[in-house]
Amino acid sequence: MIKNSFDFTPAIINSLKLQGDKNDTYYDSHKKAIIPNCRLQLVVGSKSKTYYLVFRKNVNGKENKRMVKLGSHPALTVSLAREKFIQEAISIVTDQDKFLSEKKNIGITINDMVDFYDDEKGIKKDENFLFNEVRNNLGNVLAKSLTRYAVQDFYKPQIQNRNLYSANSRREIVQRIWNYNIRWNKKCEFLEDKKNPASWKIEGFKKEASTRLIEKFQIKPLMEAIYKEENKEKSDLLKLFFILGQHPYTEICKMRWDQIKDDPEYPNTKWWVMEEGFHKVKDLKHTVYLHPVVMNIINRQKGKDDTHVFTSKYNLDNQGNRKPYTKTGFSKQMKRIKDYLGTQDIDIRCFRASITTHLREMSKGYEPSYLLGQALPGISNRVYTRSEFKAQKIEMTNAWIKFIEDCCRPESWKQ
Repeated sequence: MIKNSFDFTPAIINSLKLQGDKNDTYYDSHKKAIIPNCRLQLVVGSKSKTYYLVFRKNVNGKENKRMVKLGSHPALTVSLAREKFIQEAISIVTDQDKFLSEKKNIGITINDMVDFYDDEKGIKKDENFLFNEVRNNLGNVLAKSLTRYAVQDFYKPQIQNRNLYSANSRREIVQRIWNYNIRWNKKCEFLEDKKNPASWKIEGFKKEASTRLIEKFQIKPLMEAIYKEENKEKSDLLKLFFILGQHPYTEICKMRWDQIKDDPEYPNTKWWVMEEGFHKVKDLKHTVYLHPVVMNIINRQKGKDDTHVFTSKYNLDNQGNRKPYTKTGFSKQMKRIKDYLGTQDIDIRCFRASITTHLREMSKGYEPSYLLGQALPGISNRVYTRSEFKAQKIEMTNAWIKFIEDCCRPESWKQ
């Protein structure tokens, strides 16, 4: 006698016949058919044998049951029936988990999402205002009820005042909060199929690249202003921001001791090796040649922290350990530098543009993109190029240091 549950095989399925007046029901016990709350069922009638997926689960004390017809034997073989069962079962279980997640977390608000973002990632001091604006205007809105129109109303006053940049900053903050929660907050799993309500771009707004840079005649007063700073650690960091041209806060401020390495191919040189995934560097590691001038600055930090090169005695974790400097730590210094140079039309971001511009203007065929770890267009550069261009990096760095020296004699800035 055939048991109600057994390992379906073609031979057994072919041999099954209706035992009485009512349809007979069998279940597959094969290991591939073991999926939580789902079973592969075969219903045998007088003239047919039909496969079904049967889903049963108790939700809040009530049984939730679904049956999905998969097909009939022999057109649908045992192996094909299992494959189709697995596909349908995965889809049902996934939808059910989202359904349960929504039932459990239906009351989650934008304030809850902001709290999660702050607890997990942290809100930067210079962004506190925008996050508070989100709290004050959208905080009590249920996440499931947030619409593109509510987000547009949030930044509408800025558009009416023709301040598109401010309006876009508000839109991007909401977009970022939403994306972060969808990616990391399990309570928001039920929202992952909902389009981000802040993803609609603002009509007429276009981000434009800054045209600012430190002109040649400004380099000497810039280095003088940096040298005059009383906080010598910040003074050293500002020098590196300008000399290295790498991203100041997310790369230079977070430089680690274990990233500083020798290179046997280039004896007596030091390199800063940013591993894959270190800020902007995604699919490749990025290597930066550390000129002796730079190494003198770096070596002054030895003994202050075992992990990071530059750490602040005012930025401490819960255990009192020093943490890296942040963006907000340089606002006073930059104000004094601008005043010393007699212009407000510069900022730290233009340091990166300055090295690129001046190296290209030397007309020696330099490609600063290699120096700064920037991706060049074209499949040849994206896919086929394997070189780290270390020889060119050394040559360009030496040329850049000499350019600064020529602008700044005497060389007090190197101390």
